[in-house]
Amino acid sequence: MQDQELFLTPQERSRIVNLLDAARIDDWARFKALSDGDFANDESMREQFDGSRLVVDYDRIDLEPQFGVEITPDGFRLIIGQLVARDRRQQRVILTLCSKDLNDGPFISVWTFHEELDISSL
Repeated sequence: MQDQELFLTPQERSRIVNLLDAARIDDWARFKALSDGDFANDESMREQFDGSRLVVDYDRIDLEPQFGVEITPDGFRLIIGQLVARDRRQQRVILTLCSKDLNDGPFISVWTFHEELDISSL
């Protein structure tokens, strides 16, 4: 496996930018349409969207350092982004996607868009 595979592809980068643009302007229908796969639970994802879009500091998102890519044994690319919160608190918003190149093009599915769990108080 080459290191280059661990960077965002142009298609993944574009999709993330479009997802964040949809969240920035509160366009749930567009956000949902940008996921190639169905959400496991639409109601839960809508709650994640509604909460997280208000927390993310869109002016401070730098895709390469804030997103990491892991390759699963079955060839899927797990993409996890840790997005800065507006109030600069330690908790961040996590955007998780799954990506794979299929015969008819890239398949990029949104899995989560939620605030990071704060376990420091436990």
